[in-house]
Amino acid sequence: MRPGREAQQRLFTRLPSVRLVQGESRIEALRGRFEDRQIDAAIRKVLRDARDRIRFRPPDEEADGLPQADGLPQADGLHEADGFAPELFAERAAARLEGEARLASGALINASGILFHRIARDLHGGTAAARASRLALTLAAYEEDGRTAGLVRDLTGAEDVLVCRSVADAFLLAVRALAGRAEVVIGRTQAGLIDAPYEDRPVNPVALCALAKARMVETGATNKSRLADYRHAMGDRTALIVTARPSTFALRGFTEEASLEDIVRAGAEAGATVIHLAGDTTLRPATSAPFAARSSVAEAVQSGTPLILAAGGGLIGGPACGLLIGTRRVIARLRAHGTWPAAQASTHVKAGLDARLAELADGACDLACHPAGYMLAATAEEAGARARLLFERLSQDGRLRGACSVIESRAYLTAYRLPADALPGFAVTMRPPGGDPGGLAARWLKETPPLLAGCDRDRVRIDLRGVARHRIADVARIVRSGL
Repeated sequence: MRPGREAQQRLFTRLPSVRLVQGESRIEALRGRFEDRQIDAAIRKVLRDARDRIRFRPPDEEADGLPQADGLPQADGLHEADGFAPELFAERAAARLEGEARLASGALINASGILFHRIARDLHGGTAAARASRLALTLAAYEEDGRTAGLVRDLTGAEDVLVCRSVADAFLLAVRALAGRAEVVIGRTQAGLIDAPYEDRPVNPVALCALAKARMVETGATNKSRLADYRHAMGDRTALIVTARPSTFALRGFTEEASLEDIVRAGAEAGATVIHLAGDTTLRPATSAPFAARSSVAEAVQSGTPLILAAGGGLIGGPACGLLIGTRRVIARLRAHGTWPAAQASTHVKAGLDARLAELADGACDLACHPAGYMLAATAEEAGARARLLFERLSQDGRLRGACSVIESRAYLTAYRLPADALPGFAVTMRPPGGDPGGLAARWLKETPPLLAGCDRDRVRIDLRGVARHRIADVARIVRSGL
């Protein structure tokens, strides 16, 4: 039995605000090493952990006490009000930042300019899974109490959600449950592979439909899929319409696509369910970040889409899994299908996703508290400041003084380098003394910690959007020692 609502509210009101903790001297001392966004995110995490500890604390503890836990100040031996003092939360936030910096000291530094690089793929995936599940596993055993659905509803407006082992498992379940051996309509402009971060290979909707014994019907041309094409392809045996946000290719030039709202409306008129493969995206529109994630889940929900498939890892920042988000009626059909028990994610993943959703609900922007937020949410000016700082450190070495330069660059989410996924920034380029940029980059990858850099024709390129400020000193040391 958990503490009463009145006791919880009394403790909640005593927690300091983010602004109060920001003004503490212990936080001010961190401003030179860490960026403001990292510091603010750490403060919010500490306060969120405190609220969760209050919410889930054992009933035999004193009503006015706070249990000792990570991210929560020790109240034993202190005056009641002192247990909620801003300086104690500031100390916890500082300790969290220092701890994360120590943990990252041996982790690969991704300066390739590609966030989900195949070599660095597990870097943010492992960080996201560990961060998301740490609190959930220490609070209590995970309970299937509808908390996940409630958080998704608050964040996106959707009615229900299923958490599957992977994006491929989620799509296969949807086809089997909603289409069976009937027809599945998809536009030719969207029939390519769907990238799934942290998973072994991209998802192939055509192959999965064949595995489910459904008949896929392609409509439209390779560069144009009009609403009339969808209407023409739909018949009495059409059960499912698939729309997808291309994530492994881009359509440029003489192109045309029907809007999601129009396809949903046409599907409803024909009695067919529409599933939108949102792929790697955010739950809410990330309009306040330099990288505005396209086709967020909330926007798809607002268009009336009955079922949306999104990757739980990647831009959402949780453990690697597939999320089926939609209406209660459609989700109930999926949950009642015989293959759902085999497709659902483990209890550990569900608990970790719950913790990540609670973290998102606490923040205003989905990317600001992302494990790779220093890359996704950084402005071009911030990336430029990091590049100039690295250039100054390298220029102190006489061997590098004339070989380095700062240039404008673009970073991308994946190695597909889609134009819509580009993030403007800055990089430091260097012409190797021996004239072998590939060999130099290979040596950096064997250093401790490993440094992953990009290569141009005759230069190596260190993209600073992917390098956190507190790791610039490590990059400078690796570059100098690798010559």
